[in-house]
Amino acid sequence: MARYALIDGYLSTMRSEIRWCSNLDDLVGEMEDHLYSTVEGMLATGTDPDTAQRATLDRFGEPKFLAALYASTHSGGMAVPTTTTIRAGTLALTSAAFWLISTGVVSLGLLADRSGNGDDPWLAVYLLLAMGVGVAGVLSVFVLVALGKRHGGFGTPGMIGLVLATVGVVVSIGITWASPLWMGVLGLGYLTFGTSMYRRDIAPRIGSVLLSVGMLIGSAAFFVVDAAELGWKDSYGD
Repeated sequence: MARYALIDGYLSTMRSEIRWCSNLDDLVGEMEDHLYSTVEGMLATGTDPDTAQRATLDRFGEPKFLAALYASTHSGGMAVPTTTTIRAGTLALTSAAFWLISTGVVSLGLLADRSGNGDDPWLAVYLLLAMGVGVAGVLSVFVLVALGKRHGGFGTPGMIGLVLATVGVVVSIGITWASPLWMGVLGLGYLTFGTSMYRRDIAPRIGSVLLSVGMLIGSAAFFVVDAAELGWKDSYGD
């Protein structure tokens, strides 16, 4: 099949505009078939290639307009990136870093407690843990809100997941020591929200799965480790 510069440029632009679609290759392939067949048909009637391409593209529509149609959702939202949603990607990494820092704080507290130097490290550890968990949780909720905006909303299930996650964050700030409780609530929120993302099939599936089960896996691991009494006990016998 002949290649046409204007058509190829249009398809390249269209691919960039709808790059978030999970079936991107199929959509662009269908567009390519339609555009090429239309141009070939006009060439068969004696139209010159440049005129045939321009006429075909004029009929097909502007890439941004078509991208908006593809981005429209049943909830009326637009599944397109914005400045806020782009920044949320950075905040997601920051949130993950704070979760890791919180884990590190507890580990350092255990090491300090085991050293037996006579000082009780747990007040400082608890305060640092509460701050780390609070920052990580608040950022994660902001990321969920941004994901909803990025993908046009996830309906009632997504809203329920967001509410549960928010409740989990509030509980984690208020009673950080009750980690199984707030991790469970937060995990259910992530699971509900992530499942709604997965079912919409508009976000990367691997990311949706990791969001859905990550916190619950962490909660389950906590229970297993605690029940098996792995590791050493702190000065409070925990």
